[in-house]
Amino acid sequence: MEIRILAALTVGGVLLAAVLITVAAALLYSRFGTGQWEYARPDFGRRAGFRARSLPENDIVRLDRISLLSGAVAQLEYTVEPEWKLILRVGRAGADLREGDFEQSFREQVTLYHRDIRVNISQNEGGAAMLRWSKNGFDYLLALPDSEMGLRGGLMPLFVQQTEMVESKTA
Repeated sequence: MEIRILAALTVGGVLLAAVLITVAAALLYSRFGTGQWEYARPDFGRRAGFRARSLPENDIVRLDRISLLSGAVAQLEYTVEPEWKLILRVGRAGADLREGDFEQSFREQVTLYHRDIRVNISQNEGGAAMLRWSKNGFDYLLALPDSEMGLRGGLMPLFVQQTEMVESKTA
């Protein structure tokens, strides 16, 4: 009799563990989609159907990492001298750029225009900032987790003007 109870408890424990693992996997899949793919260059044609026509370039801005999130959102990670980190996300208009990944509560909201492009800026004085704009059928998000005062203002024209994604014929 004790062996049957022990066997039933063991089977129940294994089934419970299997259910918990399945639920955890489903939650991870729903949060992170189908994954993240690394790229050597910003051509996401095969998976997402777009590529970068132009990206910011200058002596202090360096592109460090290129990836595609959930098969639909490009993520370009930059370093700005001396060692500030920036994350640029781009997707087709209406794509979920996953702003919540940056977990910031911004105190100030400002809207500026750069060459007829509306740029929404969320910022904390002397700290983190997030810039959002749309151009040519794509939505852009530039996250500056920590920055020096004025850095975001100097980078806005560079990124808004020089970042351009286009449809890719390799999709």
